[in-house]
Amino acid sequence: MKLQADPTSMEMPQDKEMMLSNGDWYLCHITIVVPREESLEWTMYPFPYLACVNPEAPKGTIVYQLLAHYYNDESSGGGISYHLMEDANQRFKVDKDTGVISTTGLPLTWNKEYALTVQATDKHAKKSPYASISILVGLRPPQFTNMTYSVFVPETTAIGEKMAVVEAVSFQSKSITYTLLMNPNGLFTINQESGELSLTHAVDYESEHHLYHLLVKALEAENGLSSVTERFIYVHKSYDGICTLVAAQDCDSGSNAEISYFTQSSEFSITSQGEILSKRRLDYEQANHMYEFVVIAVDKGIPPHTGTASVRLRMSNINDEAPIFSRTLYNTFLSEDAGPNTLVATVHAKDPDGDSVAYFIVEGNEEGNFDLDSQKGILKLRETPLPRLLRTQYILNVSAVDDNSSGGTSTLSSFTHVIIGINDVNNNKPIFREVSCYELVI
Repeated sequence: MKLQADPTSMEMPQDKEMMLSNGDWYLCHITIVVPREESLEWTMYPFPYLACVNPEAPKGTIVYQLLAHYYNDESSGGGISYHLMEDANQRFKVDKDTGVISTTGLPLTWNKEYALTVQATDKHAKKSPYASISILVGLRPPQFTNMTYSVFVPETTAIGEKMAVVEAVSFQSKSITYTLLMNPNGLFTINQESGELSLTHAVDYESEHHLYHLLVKALEAENGLSSVTERFIYVHKSYDGICTLVAAQDCDSGSNAEISYFTQSSEFSITSQGEILSKRRLDYEQANHMYEFVVIAVDKGIPPHTGTASVRLRMSNINDEAPIFSRTLYNTFLSEDAGPNTLVATVHAKDPDGDSVAYFIVEGNEEGNFDLDSQKGILKLRETPLPRLLRTQYILNVSAVDDNSSGGTSTLSSFTHVIIGINDVNNNKPIFREVSCYELVI
């Protein structure tokens, strides 16, 4: 660990800085540098990693581009090699040097999804986490760059002013149009081409809802493929940002009694009148639910004299954060002959506001093969009727919903994916299908 004093980084005039160094207080900026061990990370976008391929694609058709770099250094991709850990029936291969995933020329089954597990390594044998690439044979609907969106909008936002942008990518390189499927009170509008969201009329924090739930649809008009995502809009009260006021008194007269205020807090600033302003949105989940910092008062005498005060701001809780899953993606495997109540996975989410969390399967369980314990997050195969695992892979969209016990305007939710690969079992004998009997003539 290294401590580095950097007086030149102070947010105060140069002359004040020099005078302080000659007084009974010296204000400096301390930088603590904690070395972090380099690690490999994936940089593909968006997540989860999806692709599609034409069933008639010839050998060598590029399907996906893998890319990894060292933590916090996007220019450090040299010397990294890429490896295919699961061969997906040898239908795809990975170029070790470039990370390009391409077809091998073996037949591809229409509408089948192949799951590839890949890993990156460097020349020092450091390894990245495993990544799962899902490749669909055929056409794939658009993919939103985020599974869910949360936006904080001040009540002073003007009508027609851009609040946020939703974006989806087309795997077929087709144009995408955006529409709102759920639009409470008709308060919002979306640009069909750019995905920009804006207000249709002014909002008032005191007289209207503070949380709005929107559903946005991305459609490829040429082929009718579409996807839906949700966006939460939080309307917050507009105010001048003043958290509190401090005042220092100097018993001298003239310039000796003129006072300036300073603070080195990263969350707050202070005006010449002693008004303490927040630089960013404050968070109840701060350590001890409290912000604490020092304010310095300096007079203009020669030499200058200083006084200090410690400011503590205690926060009250409100349900303003959705539950956070322990993992952004859960990967697991089952045998195709797995029986009832077989454990599939356990999902877990924690709510930063301290609320209780319930779990639900919202997509991918159309055949009803999976049961999810809403309280414990335990995912199993159904008990009755017997599960029938007919696909090679299942992708479940699972939500975690808080109970709003911390006192917000509505419950909040987040989402994760559970990818379940189905392993084939040798449970069928060879069958002659062309003829029922053979006759030998000599």
